[in-house]
Amino acid sequence: MQETIAEVLINRPSKHLNRTFSYRIPETMKGAGVGWRCVVNFARRKEEGIILSVHEEDTSQLSYKLLDILSLVDSFPWFTDEMIRTALWISSYYMCTLIDALRLFYIDKKAVRTKITYTVNWEKIEKEPVEDIEGLVDRSVDSLDDKSAALLFGDRLMEYVKQNFLIKKETLAAAHKIPLEKWIVPDRELTDKEKGRSRKQAELSEFLKAHGSQPVSRLKEKGFSTALIHAFLLNEYGHAVYHRKETYSLITREGEKKEKTLTEEQEKAVKALCDSIDRKAYEGFLLKGVTGSGKTEVYLQAARHVLEEGGSALILVPEIALTSQMTSYFASIFGDKVVFMHSGLSKGERYNNRMRIMSGESPIVIGSRSAIFMPFKNLRLIVVDEEYDTSYKQGETPRYNGRDAAKVMAVIYHCPIVLGAATPSITTYYAACQGKISLLTMKERVFKTPLPQIHVCDLKENPPIDRSGLISAPLISLLQKTILEKNKAILLLNRRGFATTLMCSSCGHVFKCPNCDVSLVYHKEMNRLECHYCETVHPLPGECPVCHGTRILYLGAGTERIEEELADFLPEARVRRFDLDSTRRKNSAREILDDFRQGKFDILFGTQMVAKGHDIPGVQTVGILSADSILNIPSYLAAEQTFNLITQCAGRAGRSRKQGEVILQTYNPSHYVIQCAARQDYESFYKQELRYRKLLEYPPFARLMKITCFNEDEKKADSQAGRIHSWLQSVIPRLSGNVKCTAPFSEPIKRVRNLYYISILVKGKSLTSLKNAMRGTPLFEENDIIIDVDPL
Repeated sequence: MQETIAEVLINRPSKHLNRTFSYRIPETMKGAGVGWRCVVNFARRKEEGIILSVHEEDTSQLSYKLLDILSLVDSFPWFTDEMIRTALWISSYYMCTLIDALRLFYIDKKAVRTKITYTVNWEKIEKEPVEDIEGLVDRSVDSLDDKSAALLFGDRLMEYVKQNFLIKKETLAAAHKIPLEKWIVPDRELTDKEKGRSRKQAELSEFLKAHGSQPVSRLKEKGFSTALIHAFLLNEYGHAVYHRKETYSLITREGEKKEKTLTEEQEKAVKALCDSIDRKAYEGFLLKGVTGSGKTEVYLQAARHVLEEGGSALILVPEIALTSQMTSYFASIFGDKVVFMHSGLSKGERYNNRMRIMSGESPIVIGSRSAIFMPFKNLRLIVVDEEYDTSYKQGETPRYNGRDAAKVMAVIYHCPIVLGAATPSITTYYAACQGKISLLTMKERVFKTPLPQIHVCDLKENPPIDRSGLISAPLISLLQKTILEKNKAILLLNRRGFATTLMCSSCGHVFKCPNCDVSLVYHKEMNRLECHYCETVHPLPGECPVCHGTRILYLGAGTERIEEELADFLPEARVRRFDLDSTRRKNSAREILDDFRQGKFDILFGTQMVAKGHDIPGVQTVGILSADSILNIPSYLAAEQTFNLITQCAGRAGRSRKQGEVILQTYNPSHYVIQCAARQDYESFYKQELRYRKLLEYPPFARLMKITCFNEDEKKADSQAGRIHSWLQSVIPRLSGNVKCTAPFSEPIKRVRNLYYISILVKGKSLTSLKNAMRGTPLFEENDIIIDVDPL
């Protein structure tokens, strides 16, 4: 007998369930197919699953019994074919389970939630009294939730369930309820007598007669009160029905609508992109434009062409704080056709925006890396702005890079992708130089204003004049000049808090996090110590726990201390801090940037959040307080990240018609990164860095993978890493791709959240053969292991 069979992936994050299971699609669900979320019986429980394929099969020939799909979660397929193909690539390339990849496309990690309740079996208890239950639960109580039951009965809970004194029930409920809206439907006209008795209800009746059924929200907008509507229903003049609530636009503020005249370089770039859009095929572009050259306007004009062709466009930005500026810019032209997506939205807002994207109401999607996991309708263009930014890399499983996932999506959707940057990543620029993607350049700023003049301040020759050791006399002099001329300034210090280290002056004891191998950071505003890795909070110490001395030194400086120093040196200046601490509240980042844009303060200072993509009129000065902080991190990307941060931050100055000035403070003025950044000479930096990468076999000349073992017991983590290293040593000689691996090593911060981390770095021209060998190997199905492909 031929029946329709679905291959279902169970939504449970287990490496041992990385396969599908067969279920029958009942006649009542014949519309279900690939991409639908469903509920099935699995291992004596009801579990959520995803249908990945459907086929017809003669079930009479099967040697096992097929179970039916119990129900469907949604009234539509959650996954499109393109979304499933993207998830399959993420799972394969980044060595994660398929369900981990598919969960990226969820709003909640589960579409359904299991609710467990316990009902007291009073009939049995009457025959076999149980004092513990009778004494703790009143007979009027129908059921207990799982937390209450566990609290009341503790270890005896499961025993009472086995003896049938308590009956355990599991029910499933949707994690997100479809938002419904109450509508009023008129049933009859009022008689003259009724109209005379209630003039307001008569007005409501006439309004409904003229306009038909209306949502309560619209009736309230028209002046009909809740009490009036309630009375209208009680008098049976109409009845209420519930409809799915219409989606709504979250665009609350549009930028100033101003059509701009394109420069010659912009026109050339827009034409190349529009021609590619018309070809309806994959093509990669690197748009390399200096800061202030108008890359955003190029994106906008390309998106306009997409809309004219009936398509949709995806614009990715690296930081949530940048979505507001980009959204406002696009909304000034396209209004509510623009929608934004990022993790800072509430779940309800994300569901709403997802529906707008799926329906095609808002075909221009702007967001951070999570925006790539939407159900796009006729996607015709993908843009990755500031493509070099490490924020596109996810820090937890699956450790995908949003930029690279977007490239694969462009292939799947048959559309062009634009990688935009003033300082492209070494690998991207190398690909452009090799002809793998097309290179578009914009070498001049929109107003042909010269790039800002960068003054390198050698802190050995110009010692800092403040207590924190981060503010030089030349910087203060330039800031005073800036404020006197009624201009604005941006200062960068990539460390937050007040003091980065607390040390006892008597015995040298350093106050460290008890869970991590790092110093605790003093946050003066909250008057406490914080660990920036495990996020634990600790009270400020009154004495040293080792020698009981009371003289505690506050060493190192963060953004909070700079705030105090600026108040001392520039009492006339209005300053505002911009870091993770000052922007925790929803929309606070946007509010701070808006205030700065409107001139409510003179100096914006903070972490690297101040350096990325902001276009704020009147900023003529930039100060980079410590250019060496990133340069000294133990990473092959340290030089690239330092050059990018300096260039990007400097690029915030003088974006209008007057050249800006930058003070670049450093203890290493002769370092090639500092020298190239001071000249804003990307080509020289690229050539020098490429030579080092080739010599040391780093990207773009090799692929990297880091395998990390972690455990509360350092010896166990080390032992597991040793077993993996032995396996690699045995299999590598048989692999293609010139693969090599290091011996196990401790991470620079080897203990975080009481877990020890031991890693192995793998390099190779290609890692495909190694990945294939690793799949299905029991060693790599263990839980205490992280596989990070293309680590940063």
